[in-house]
Amino acid sequence: MSKEINNLVLSAMAGDKDAFGKLYEYYAIDMYRFALGLCKNTYDAQDAVQDTAVSVFKSMHSLRNPDKFKSYLFLSLSNTCKRILSKNNYIVEFEDTGYTDSEIEFSIPVREALNSLDEASREIVLLSVVGGFKSHEIGKMMDLPSATVRTKLRRTLGKLRKELE
Repeated sequence: MSKEINNLVLSAMAGDKDAFGKLYEYYAIDMYRFALGLCKNTYDAQDAVQDTAVSVFKSMHSLRNPDKFKSYLFLSLSNTCKRILSKNNYIVEFEDTGYTDSEIEFSIPVREALNSLDEASREIVLLSVVGGFKSHEIGKMMDLPSATVRTKLRRTLGKLRKELE
């Protein structure tokens, strides 16, 4: 974690709204990509990101280790996405949003390939590729051995490569 991010986390832990706003701006695109991958539609993804931001800001004071902020943020986002999906109790497919900004949206073939994965595999891929987490970090977040995470990630990425050829 960079010193600037660490300082922002410490300030946000002390209740600084501006510092948290800067943290949010830094992670917002990756949070949205991750939520879109899990929720499969823009509306639920946007709701998940917003709900997570509010929840994390309210609980920043209880964060014990500032270096774990990103893991805490994405774990909270993952739980929010799962709650939204179980609350909605329906399956939705990715929709065409009309966005062309490749910085935010997945291409249609990537959406379809992600959509074909089971929830755990999709979450591992998104945490690794979008979130930038290492296998041991993902393992802690998902309560899995890091070797299992590496194996699932390798197999899932192989499956995605074949589907996208």
